[in-house]
Amino acid sequence: MTDQMKLGKRIRDARRQRRLTLERVAAITRLSVGFLSQVERNITKPSLASLAQIAQALETTVSGLLQESDLPISVSRREGRIAHQIKDEAGCYERLSTSFPNQLLSAVKLFFPSALRSKVFSYDGEMIVYVLNGTVRYVIDGVIYELQSGDSLHFSTSKPHRVTTPADATAEVLVLSTQPVVDDGHRVAQNIHFED
Repeated sequence: MTDQMKLGKRIRDARRQRRLTLERVAAITRLSVGFLSQVERNITKPSLASLAQIAQALETTVSGLLQESDLPISVSRREGRIAHQIKDEAGCYERLSTSFPNQLLSAVKLFFPSALRSKVFSYDGEMIVYVLNGTVRYVIDGVIYELQSGDSLHFSTSKPHRVTTPADATAEVLVLSTQPVVDDGHRVAQNIHFED
C-alpha cells in the first residue's frame, strides 16, 4: 500500500473510530461529501488547508494523519544546487525541497529577469513569497502588491495571480507552496492552470 493510500485509510479509520459520518465531517469542515469520499478512497489528494480542516474535525493533527515521523529528513546544500531555466517561461529556479511521499510543501528560489510579466495562474493551495533581493509585484485578483527585499506575501493560489518585475531591475524570491511550482521537466507544474 502506497503512502497516499495509507493517508486515505488513516482518515477513514479516524472518522469511523469517532463514529462520524461523511456528512457530519462535511458539515464541520465545509468540504463536500464527494470530496471527502474521494480523499478517503485516494482518488483526490487534499491540500494542506483541507487536510488541516479534516484533522480538526477528527480531533487529531495533520502530523497524526500523515505520521510525519515516517517522513525523511533532507538537507539541501547551497553548493549542490543547480539553477534550472524554467522552460516556456522567463526566469530560473533552484529547488530547495526534495520529493517524497505525503509531501505537502514545495520550496524554490526563483530568479526573475527585469521586465517580467508572467501568465495568470490559478490552482488549489497556498503560497508564501519572501523577497530576497529586488522588487516584485504580485497581482492577485486585480490588486497589486509591490514587495521589496525583506517583504513577504501569503495568499490563496486559487485566486488568479501573476508576477511582474520593473523594467530596470531583477528579483530573487523564496517561494513556499502547497503545490509544486515547477515539475521535473523544469516547466511550470501541470497542476497549475494559466491563461495568457
